[in-house]
Amino acid sequence: MTKKILIILAILTIGATGLMAKTDWHGKFWGDFEGEWKGTLYGNEQDPPIFKGKWASEETGEEGTLFAGLEYCGHGIYKIVKGVIYDREGNEIGWWDGYFDENIKPGYAEGRWAHFDSFRIGKWQGKRILS
Repeated sequence: MTKKILIILAILTIGATGLMAKTDWHGKFWGDFEGEWKGTLYGNEQDPPIFKGKWASEETGEEGTLFAGLEYCGHGIYKIVKGVIYDREGNEIGWWDGYFDENIKPGYAEGRWAHFDSFRIGKWQGKRILS
């Protein structure tokens, strides 16, 4: 009986530790222009959870950073509450939304994006980088 309880506690501890650790992600965006993004999701050790990353357009050579405040929805799913797109100089140029799901192995993420004044819109998708 004690051995079963210890095994259950070990499994729960491993599962909870995975949700609390920072995780690295990468993927693509497409629509009115295309490119790649990558970054780190800072899970429940950060209150609220956040995502910090970078993006770069394959077509235009433009690049910048990404930031998102997240909400942990349970079961390894993080919803983007407020996502901001910045250009190379740090100017806010757009928004992005969507979610990160750590349950789908290795991890799956998707959403939409748009720039404020250039009428560029599109979608993004990615996966978790396992190390």
